[in-house]
Amino acid sequence: MHPSFANRLNLDLLEQNYERWQKDPDSLDSGWSAFFEGFELGNLDGKNGAAVEAVPAEARRDLRESPLQTRIDSLVYAYRILGHTIARVNPLAEKRPENPLLSLREFGFSDKELDYPVSSKFFLDDRQMTLREMIALLDQIYAGSIGAEFQHIQNTRVRDWVRHRLESRIFAPPPSSEIQVALLRALLEAETFEVFLHSSYVGQKRFSLQGAEGLMVILDTLLHKCVSDGVEEICMGMAHRGRLNVLANFLRKSLNVIFTEFTENYIPALVAGDGDVKYHLGYRTVRKLAAGEVEIRLSANPSHLEAVDPVVEGTARARQRIRGDTEHRRKVLPLLIHGDAAFAGQGIVAETLNLSQLAGYSTGGTFHIVVNNQIGFTTLPEDARSSMYATDIAKMIEVPILHVNGEDPLALKFVTEMALDFRQEFGRDFVIDMYCYRKYGHQEVDEPSFTQPDLYARIDKRPSVTQIYKRELLDRGVLTQDDAASLETEFQLRLEMALEYIKALEKQKTGEQAKFKESTAVFQSKYSTESKPTAIGEEMLRTIVDGLTRVPEGFHILPKVKRMLIDRRRQIFEEGGPYDWGFAEALAFGSLLLENIPVRLSGQDSRRGTFGQRHAYWHDAKTGAPYNPLLHLAEKQARICVYNSLLSEAAVL
Repeated sequence: MHPSFANRLNLDLLEQNYERWQKDPDSLDSGWSAFFEGFELGNLDGKNGAAVEAVPAEARRDLRESPLQTRIDSLVYAYRILGHTIARVNPLAEKRPENPLLSLREFGFSDKELDYPVSSKFFLDDRQMTLREMIALLDQIYAGSIGAEFQHIQNTRVRDWVRHRLESRIFAPPPSSEIQVALLRALLEAETFEVFLHSSYVGQKRFSLQGAEGLMVILDTLLHKCVSDGVEEICMGMAHRGRLNVLANFLRKSLNVIFTEFTENYIPALVAGDGDVKYHLGYRTVRKLAAGEVEIRLSANPSHLEAVDPVVEGTARARQRIRGDTEHRRKVLPLLIHGDAAFAGQGIVAETLNLSQLAGYSTGGTFHIVVNNQIGFTTLPEDARSSMYATDIAKMIEVPILHVNGEDPLALKFVTEMALDFRQEFGRDFVIDMYCYRKYGHQEVDEPSFTQPDLYARIDKRPSVTQIYKRELLDRGVLTQDDAASLETEFQLRLEMALEYIKALEKQKTGEQAKFKESTAVFQSKYSTESKPTAIGEEMLRTIVDGLTRVPEGFHILPKVKRMLIDRRRQIFEEGGPYDWGFAEALAFGSLLLENIPVRLSGQDSRRGTFGQRHAYWHDAKTGAPYNPLLHLAEKQARICVYNSLLSEAAVL
């Protein structure tokens, strides 16, 4: 906590500045003004807790124009900036976080002024309320189950949009009973799946989602909102934590296939020689909903956690081109699910974020979910990062970050809908930081109490989010005991039937089992070292050279570039060679384009080439305007895209 002015400065200076402030409040900076305004409340009516009558309009105008109003406005801004520091987002917290910068005393208020009528033109359209009511509303908005960070965004339109969505939600009607039960279904389905695997395949690794089942509420909400928001396809990537649950309950991968992968007779190499473990595999599906359908592509991911991030972005950008969505990029949504330790610790995350707003790499905004179970294998946050939050790295691209309690399904639903609306509105990333916990060790065979005995003593006694929310719905009469039992039975029977089928299959002869009948894998032809015919005819060669050496009318080409590229390349062609590397590469690209095969080059210095060998773009000597001759070879040709990039060592690849 910062020392007060009184502690830092001598009494003479304090009195001198106080006299100046009384004559002209604007003569001092805002810090001094805020300090001296504290004395004003002592002169207000209604001291010692007495009730205060409604203040006449004229008196309210005087109050608004008084220095006291600045302090009320400062309270509003303080909650917007710092409310997240005291938000109830951590389900494992034994007490609420405190921040003295949000205390009444910090603003010169005391309990005596809590019932004084106040208002702020910066909060809820200047609505009049008591100071007590204002603090309660600010606390509900900015320090409840959602902690919002958005004041780092410099664009005022973006910042105001986020603020309005956060502050207007407190007056919205609660979701219908049907929606609340649907959220419980998502939780029950996820929990039943994990408990079933835990008891049916004892000791097998599965990287359980238990403790973080709220992820399935986010995904289910997102899926249904995609249809109404015009999203036709989701390209997603994630690490291994909860992957099997996501495959089963979000992508609807066959339970028969998933359970087959747990059997001793399963042969991973059956799928195009993939040979990877079940919690690294990708999948593609089409989810058909009442309002429409959404295609979902989950990329395969190795053990390197965040390595899949730029792969998903590249896939999404390609799919956007295939769907004709290259202008606004709203039909294909990149979705990345991160772990807290990896998001903060792996450099490829920063590289991928930094690519997000570059012309050659943007995908119209990525939906980020950080499954923040507050531990990385055995390492706690205080040893895993230097920042306050795992998500602080995302502030560099000025996107909203919402920290949310993973045990509040309604809050999870709200942040998901807000995040997708933001992405569709602004074409930028959005980060949801879902606080939760990990019920078991990193792998189910690991014993977490070896390193965190106190933490796991609390976790062992804690009911699941599913049971907490079910009890809440029962208590409020939204759900009956029979309804709850029916849901649980439905999910349990579905799992048991699939397991019985797999057990019967295992008894059959080898060769009949583990056939990947429901696989979506695309098999590749066998690799061959023999080269296919790649030669081109003289007529095509001349067309390419003519295009590469043709300067458009009105374009002022640099004399050195003209000598080095145009004149020299024309001479090489007329003499029949020899062709240097840069010229040969340009001819190869040109032949692909004329055969209607698109080309993309990306990476730092891709346009000129690190050694000046490419010069894919010429630059007008007077205006600097770029020109790519490979885009102008013939009337009918494919497109070539050549993009420079940030100095990335991994993500751009």
